[in-house]
Formats: sequence, structure tokens, C-alpha cells
Amino acid sequence: MSESRSKNDRLIARFKPFIVRSGGGIFTRKTRERLVGIKGLSGRDRTKNDFWYDVRNRVKTALKDLELFVEAASRDHVNQAINKESLEPVVSTLLWGPDLHDPSPDPIRAEIADILILWGFRYFQQKACMHAKPE
Repeated sequence: MSESRSKNDRLIARFKPFIVRSGGGIFTRKTRERLVGIKGLSGRDRTKNDFWYDVRNRVKTALKDLELFVEAASRDHVNQAINKESLEPVVSTLLWGPDLHDPSPDPIRAEIADILILWGFRYFQQKACMHAKPE
């Protein structure tokens, strides 16, 4: 079995329940099926490059929507939607997948890891200072 087919099989196994039951989100069911390899990427008057361009733009817009949600929603709503359980698979896949077997570091992912560490330290530092007991 080719590496590409094996990857598609893993994606289908992992995301099939989500693809079948999920409503809303940034992708349509058809786009999800294309991303995991159930359907082809190109179609009527559409190339693979067009598909990936559209997907990239949707993801960028979704990230801005996420930022807007965090700014606009109450802490309770944000905590219900964005928490360790929902965010950990995203961060893990972003930093480690899908090219786990490529030994060379990815400079973009290294920047993202750096941002996560930097903002994490800033968060803990500021919260610790705000709750420090005066001596």
C-alpha cells in the first residue's frame, strides 16, 4: 500500500465519525471528504491548486473568527469551547503531524512553538504577579 493511501486510511479512520455527524464548522462535508481522501481534490472547472487556495483562505478566516469569538464571548462560553480537551489535538497535530518521520525541523512550526511558550510564560508571569502576596 502506498504511503499516500495509508495516510488517507488513517485520516478516514480518525475523522470519519466527525465527517458524518458534524454540522457547521469551517468545512462542508464534501470538503472534509476531500481532505481525508474519500473524494478527489479537483472537480468541475477546479484544480487542486484552486482547492488548496480555498481551504487555506477558509482556515485563515476561521482563525480570525476564533479570535473574534474569544474577544466577544464570555469567559464561560470560551472555556466550554476552547479547553485542553479541544485544543490539545490541534496543537499536537500542528507541531508534530503529519510529517512525524521527517527529522528536519520546520522553521514555521518552531516559530509557533516559540509563540506558545512565550505567551504561556507571559500568562503565568502576569497571573503570578497579580496574585503574589505582599510581604
